[in-house]
Amino acid sequence: PAPRREPSRMASFDLTVHLRSATPPHELDSLFWSVSTPGSPRYLDFYKSAEALAHLFGAAPSSVDAATQWLSSLNGTQIRLSPMRDRLTAKFFSAPAGCFSSRGLPLRPPAGVHLVTRSDAGAGTSGGDPSPRARRRSSGYGVGEQKAAYQIPASLAATNPATLQMVWGPGTFGYSPLGLQAFRATQCPGINPSKVRFDTDHHGRFGGDNFMEGNLDTHMISAFGMNVSTLVSNTNASLSTEEGDGFGVALLDFVTGLANRAVVPHVLSLSLGSLSAYSCDLLCAEAAKTRKVSRGECEAYLQSQRQVCMFKSEAQVARINHGLMALGLRGVSVLGSSGDGGSHWSFGPFRGAGRVPSVLNEVGCAFSFPIFPSPSPYMASVGGTAWEAGDPRRPVAWEGSGGGFSWQFGRPEHQEAAVAAYLSRTAGLPPAASFNASNRAYPDMSAVAVEGTSESAPTVAGIFSLLIDARLNAGLPPLGPLGPRIYEVARAFPGEAFDDVATGNTKTSCATGFPATKGWDPATGWGRPRWPGLLEHFGSDESIRRRAAVRSR
Repeated sequence: PAPRREPSRMASFDLTVHLRSATPPHELDSLFWSVSTPGSPRYLDFYKSAEALAHLFGAAPSSVDAATQWLSSLNGTQIRLSPMRDRLTAKFFSAPAGCFSSRGLPLRPPAGVHLVTRSDAGAGTSGGDPSPRARRRSSGYGVGEQKAAYQIPASLAATNPATLQMVWGPGTFGYSPLGLQAFRATQCPGINPSKVRFDTDHHGRFGGDNFMEGNLDTHMISAFGMNVSTLVSNTNASLSTEEGDGFGVALLDFVTGLANRAVVPHVLSLSLGSLSAYSCDLLCAEAAKTRKVSRGECEAYLQSQRQVCMFKSEAQVARINHGLMALGLRGVSVLGSSGDGGSHWSFGPFRGAGRVPSVLNEVGCAFSFPIFPSPSPYMASVGGTAWEAGDPRRPVAWEGSGGGFSWQFGRPEHQEAAVAAYLSRTAGLPPAASFNASNRAYPDMSAVAVEGTSESAPTVAGIFSLLIDARLNAGLPPLGPLGPRIYEVARAFPGEAFDDVATGNTKTSCATGFPATKGWDPATGWGRPRWPGLLEHFGSDESIRRRAAVRSR
C-alpha cells in the first residue's frame, strides 16, 4: 500500500464541489425558456422547491458517492449534499500533504466534478454603523423626481407580506441602517427600514468599495420597492472577493447556494461584475499580438486593476449560468447592471503611463468587451439613462451605460426580431469584426444611472417587486425570468411599458460604439420604465392571454 501522507495543519476553510448534472445542458436550457416565454404551455409554471429540481440538476448517484469519498480522503468533515443534489460542501481543518495545488484547491477530482471552489475565513463581519449621513444625490435626480418621470405614484408601496426582494455582494458589501434612515428622511419617506435586514452574519465594513455599493443597492431597491421585505446578502466576506478573481468564486457559490434554499426571493438585483472571462482572454490575446506586451504581463496587470477581470474561466461563467437557470426555474426574476464602461471597458480606460496600459487602451477601443453577469441570457440587463439639460422629459443614454453583444452566449429567440431590426437600419455601427452580431445583445431596459448602473439595476428591481406584489395580491404567480415578456410587451404595445430613449452612444472614450436609436438598441435597451403600462402588461396577464388567443386562431 502507498505510504500514508501526514496531514498539514492550516486555517480552516470550506470547499464547495459543483457536480455535473445528469441532464444535458441543452435540455435544461429548453426547460428554462418554456417557463419563461409567454404562449408556452408551461409559462410561469415554476418549481416550488429545490428538491423538485433534483431530478434535473442533480448528479448521478455514482458521481455523488465518488465525490463524497474523495472529500473524505482529503480529511473533509461535515460533508453535506445540497437539496438539488448539484453540490457538496465540506469543512477542512487539515489536509494531506501534496494533495492541494498552490492556490489551495484539491488535485485530481473525480470525473463527476465540474468545478471546486474554496472559501476562506472572512476578514470580519461588521465595522460598525457610521454616523447617519444621507447619500448625496446628483442635483435634480432625487427619488421623487425619478418616480415622477416613470409615472410611479410617490406613495405606492407593497402590501403583500410574502413579496421578497434581495441585493447581494461579497467582501465589504453591506449597508448602514442609520444611513438608510437618513436617506429615508431626505429622499423617500415611504421607505420602511424595518423591512430591510441582513440574511447572513456578514454585515459589511464601512469604508470598503463594496460597502458603498451595498448602501446604494439597498437605498434604491427599498425606495422603488417600497415596503417590500428586503434581504441584504453577503455570503463571502473574504477581501479576495472585493476586486480580483475571488469575486467569481463568491458569485458562483452564491447563485448555486441560493437556488438550493427553501425560500428564494421573487426579485434579485446584482450590481457588481466585471469584464467577462472571455473578454479578459480576448483582451490579452489581442494585446500579445502587438508583440509589445506578453500574455503573462497582461494577465498580471489586469489582476492588479480594481474590478476589471473577476472571473477565472469560461467554465466558471458557464456554471454561474447553470445556477441562474435554476433560480429562473424557481421563479426568481434576476436583474443586473449592464456596466459603467460603455461597450469597451469595465469602468473606463486603463490609467497611468507605461507600455501595458497604453497597449490595452488601444485594444480596448478596437473591440467590444462585454461584462458579466448582466449579459447572461438567463437574467435581465439594466442599462443607464440621464436627462438632457436636467429635463426628465428628455431622457438620453447615460454616458457610461454598458451595452453590446456577448462573445460567449448565443442570442435567445425572443431577441431575434428586435436585434435584427437594429442591425439592419442603424448607421455608424462599430466594425463588424469587433463584436459578435449573432449573440446575446444587452441591455434589455434602462433607468437613471447618474451614479452608475449600480443605481439603475436596483431601481428597476424594486419596480418589478411592486409588480410582483400586485400579482401575488391578485392570486397570480411571480414573473420569474423577464426577458421574453419584456420583448413581447415592447413589440406588441410600443410606448406603453417603456419610454423609448433614442439619443446616446456606448463609445465612451473610443471612436466607435453602439448608437441609441428608435426601438431596441444596445445603449438603453427598450428604454426606461412607464409604470401604467408595466402594471397593465406585467401586473396582470390579461394582455398576454389575449395575444396567445390570437396566435392560436
